[in-house]
Amino acid sequence: MVGKLYGIGVGPGDPELLTLKARRIIEEVPVLAVPVSQRGEESLALKVVKPFIRPQQEILSLFMPMSRDRSYLERSWEAAAHELLNKLYEGKDVAFLTLGDASLYSTYSYLMEKAREMNPDLVVETVPGITSFCAAAARLNLPLAKGDEPLAIIPVVEEDVATLREWLAQFPNLVLMKVARRYEEIVGLLAEAGVLKSSVLATRCCLEGERFSWDLEAGLGQRHDYLSLILVHKGRSSG
Repeated sequence: MVGKLYGIGVGPGDPELLTLKARRIIEEVPVLAVPVSQRGEESLALKVVKPFIRPQQEILSLFMPMSRDRSYLERSWEAAAHELLNKLYEGKDVAFLTLGDASLYSTYSYLMEKAREMNPDLVVETVPGITSFCAAAARLNLPLAKGDEPLAIIPVVEEDVATLREWLAQFPNLVLMKVARRYEEIVGLLAEAGVLKSSVLATRCCLEGERFSWDLEAGLGQRHDYLSLILVHKGRSSG
């Protein structure tokens, strides 16, 4: 009998923000799988659920690197899927843990697709989690959007910075993710659009080193944590 695969969003970092369903599954399954971008590193997702891990549970670390080489990523995802399936073929249920929500910019999506390609009959259940930007908005008591306002969620990678000006013109509310590498360009565009003072930087929300700043210009010339995002709302006064 083949085990069942669970994709578990463990939320932004605070164990108390786990859903009841996520906690129950994490406590019940014999195997917890976690992504690591470097071999031997400790998974942030695993740290979040440490209070609920049983001593006899097996931890399966799956190498899922951060790279822009698509062929390398595909090979890595396929290798990780093979490792995962080997556990499932032992009849063990496996919960794959991922920060935030399992369906939003998560390595789980690629892993699930690969595993299903290898075994179309695989039973999979995905459990949602609280996203970092929802947690950041809650920590600041800020609405992400009101009434019928649209909200754009944009991962700002190299090719997106040039088009960010268009997004800023179209949407009153934006969540800018993965801002660390292009921080100075982003701040320049926010200033140009007149929304710099109504934007807030959230760094490592709900994790050690959590920080929020309404003064984005103060962060120019600094190195920013990978787990940083910016919430933008036209017309909102700063905190």
